[in-house]
Amino acid sequence: MKYLEMKIEKNYESVYIFLKEHGYSEHFIKNLRAYFGAIKVNGKAENINHKLKIGDTLKIDRNPFKGTEIEKIYAPIDVVYEDDYYLVVNKPALLPTTPTRSHYHNNLAGMVCAYIDDSEFTLRIMNRLDKDASGLILIAKDTITYQNTVNIEKEYYAICHGEIRNKFVVEAPICTVINYGINERKRIISPFGQYAKTTFTPLKRLKDVKFLNFRCQVMKNFRMILYKIALSGGNYNYIRKENYALTLVKAEIFKGRTHQIRLHASSANHPLIGDEIYGKRDLYNHSYLHLKKMKFHNNELNKDFVFEIPYPADFKKVVKSLR
Repeated sequence: MKYLEMKIEKNYESVYIFLKEHGYSEHFIKNLRAYFGAIKVNGKAENINHKLKIGDTLKIDRNPFKGTEIEKIYAPIDVVYEDDYYLVVNKPALLPTTPTRSHYHNNLAGMVCAYIDDSEFTLRIMNRLDKDASGLILIAKDTITYQNTVNIEKEYYAICHGEIRNKFVVEAPICTVINYGINERKRIISPFGQYAKTTFTPLKRLKDVKFLNFRCQVMKNFRMILYKIALSGGNYNYIRKENYALTLVKAEIFKGRTHQIRLHASSANHPLIGDEIYGKRDLYNHSYLHLKKMKFHNNELNKDFVFEIPYPADFKKVVKSLR
């Protein structure tokens, strides 16, 4: 059990009043009440109603919650940084962040729980990435750290269809579609949705070399063209489209929502390559979206953290081949 230690600078009628005055939630306090020893005053276990005097030393359990109960998955993870407060990992594309019905035995959350391997560990992922996306995932090792982490800023990089010459902003609310009480995977832009804003900054204008090579190859054999048309469900534009431009962009989000970058990019007619939900049929097996840089502040430590990682191999290969 790890404790947060605080020196009391004035008298309080109870530990409860002190905690409420310092911003701790009822849920957190309820869990402190749950077992003896979660609260200590001057080294002695006390309850939530104990009076505090000037000079007292108060210790509270940093994580008074039941351990996360999901299947542990013993597989390697790419650790970017680790200390007593945080674990930062690099999630590869095509790996779900959390368990789902179809990925219960293959997800990053289960891998992190196996890596920490502590029955008291409560998993607190501070940012989530779509299964297709790659990049930085921030995990707080205890509740106190989670509550003291503020001002999280993230830089995403993506490869979009089309030629983007100028920076643009999409400010459009995002709504979850619900059918028969079940949330659909796809989101839509709707005035009834939650506020969302994304800024897209073009970095490189590229040519879809992969598509051009494919087009050159199939044109050598007309039968192959017909075969590809048949496989694409008769979508002839998939074969003969004239716009082969792609653009590498930096995307910054405000009020991050599920699928925000993908949906906003698509709404501007620049869907991400490989995006089967909001994009168009192409030759990439997943959407190329990468959380490359993250920074945040910890109030308890009064410290800024900054992390930056390179593009993953498949992303880098596409950028290099498309110059």
